Amino acid sequence: MRTPSCRLAFALALLWAAPALAAETVKPAPPTEEVTVIGKRPVITPNTSYWVEDGFTQYPLLGPNFAKGLIIWNHPEPWNGIGASFPPARALEGMASLGWDVTRLQRNGRLSGDWEAKVDRVDDALATEIANAKAQGYQRIILAGQDVGGAFALEAAKNFDGLYAVIAFAPNSGVKWCSPLYTLPCDNNAKPILTRTWDQLEHLKAERLMVLFPAADEQVPHERGPTARDILSKRGDMPFLLVDETSGVRTTEGADTPDFSAYASCMDLFLSPELAPRSGEFHCGADEIPAALTQMGVKPGNGETWFGYSSRGQAIYLELPANARGRVIYGWGAGANGKTRPGFKSLDTTFAGEIFTAQLAPDQLMRGVRHDPLYRLTIDLEDGTRASVTLHRLSSNS
Repeated sequence: MRTPSCRLAFALALLWAAPALAAETVKPAPPTEEVTVIGKRPVITPNTSYWVEDGFTQYPLLGPNFAKGLIIWNHPEPWNGIGASFPPARALEGMASLGWDVTRLQRNGRLSGDWEAKVDRVDDALATEIANAKAQGYQRIILAGQDVGGAFALEAAKNFDGLYAVIAFAPNSGVKWCSPLYTLPCDNNAKPILTRTWDQLEHLKAERLMVLFPAADEQVPHERGPTARDILSKRGDMPFLLVDETSGVRTTEGADTPDFSAYASCMDLFLSPELAPRSGEFHCGADEIPAALTQMGVKPGNGETWFGYSSRGQAIYLELPANARGRVIYGWGAGANGKTRPGFKSLDTTFAGEIFTAQLAPDQLMRGVRHDPLYRLTIDLEDGTRASVTLHRLSSNS
């Protein structure tokens, strides 16, 4: 394994020798196949091996003086339909909306070879991008990815110092497909994938880690959450957010589904520069609450306080008056898409036993009902739809 300095030197040489190297590693392209690009990127040809482009066309890069930091996305392999021609995971769009710059390291789909053939070259390409980002002045750099892209992010984090964070959604280091009709992963390939994952978690270097191991992962049909939690807990030197198979998030593409929305909002708070999580596991629904309330501008009073996430992944705070008399404090976060400005309102409320109603706007009501130990809200939204919220009572005001 090359050292980071050697990788960087090789990566710089790679940029000058790209045409020659590409000719050795790229399969001939069918006449109908084209290289798909999104956003700003250099001039490329069908023989370009790697290139970088903006992550989202609707979120132009802010630059190091204004962005919270830079996220470098590594895309999945194309067999799951969300490869190089698709934007990064939906959760990263929320981070872009909140002020993070997002770029994409694109891998030409015609590249031949398995994990071993690709991993060093991806590391070299990432070394170049990390060096460029630092030279531009980015203070926080996150490596992120999904599927094989998640494994590339984890593997690279073993070799580079100074990373702010790693985000890995359903990481795996390359699946071999078996019959019938090559639609199922070969189980005899699972052991190398699991072994690499454990090694990556043991040796990656970053200030924070977020990793998703979904249930029903089509490509790695093995439970990984418990072993991953054990490895990371024993390290004891890094805050980590682990969303495992018990979370309700399912399939390799789980980070792009509504089931991940609440975790996306929690992830945004976990990675916020304003939050300084302690080493060890970060628990959604508890550890992010101080940061969430700060964003909302809420200072809890003497009432009964509740916190949770809406069906759209928006953090919600509720403070009920003592003895069911007085006004309700209602606070909301940015949401999984990062597009809502956090804030709070003090609302006149009508109580009827365990049920209350409050008017958010002329045509918008919020209804709440207590189902110990939970509180459930239904909120009318501006677009005419409704969001449901499940809240858990906070043990103390903070």
